[in-house]
Amino acid sequence: MSLYILNYVSGAPGCPIVLKGRLNKGWSWNAFNPHTSAVDPGTGYVYQAKHDFLDFDYWGTCGMASERFMEICRNFGIGVEFVAVDVLLSDRKKSKKKYFYLRWSAWASVIDWERSDYELEKDLETGEVVHYKYFPDVPVIETVENFVVDEGKIPDSAAFKCLDLGHVLVCNDAFREACEQAGLAGIQFEDITSYKKSDFWG
Repeated sequence: MSLYILNYVSGAPGCPIVLKGRLNKGWSWNAFNPHTSAVDPGTGYVYQAKHDFLDFDYWGTCGMASERFMEICRNFGIGVEFVAVDVLLSDRKKSKKKYFYLRWSAWASVIDWERSDYELEKDLETGEVVHYKYFPDVPVIETVENFVVDEGKIPDSAAFKCLDLGHVLVCNDAFREACEQAGLAGIQFEDITSYKKSDFWG
């Protein structure tokens, strides 16, 4: 089974290099905690953008996606909750697309530890391998030269947050095809096996 990284790509109309603006209040949840369902997300989120036009469908960095992206996730029964946010453009009018913040409960580690070429992050004081706070059995990867997928670890979810890539969203062929058929804007797919990561000095 092939897996793909969902990358945001700028350049198309409404897909700026940087999303500039300000949220009216902070999130009530921790985006790195998979157990967010126990936390009330609240309502009334308003993002005042410094753009006169926005049209992207998924922006992983800020955890925001469009209604069309939400519908695809729901069709696949993916573990993600959508919290409405009113996106106002520079003229104070609402964006044409409806947007939502994403609270993921679908997470997984899929790297083949035996066949991949990588280095693990270590605590500078103790020298011990660092593990994720909410996934104590999963070590943090510092560098990756060759990423090999362990197919036995791929979850049933068509899309999920991949711990091996630092919380990046990964999907399967079916989810990719659905996004492409829907013509979602600002999304680029990269084969996960091409993923590489250098250290701070690389």
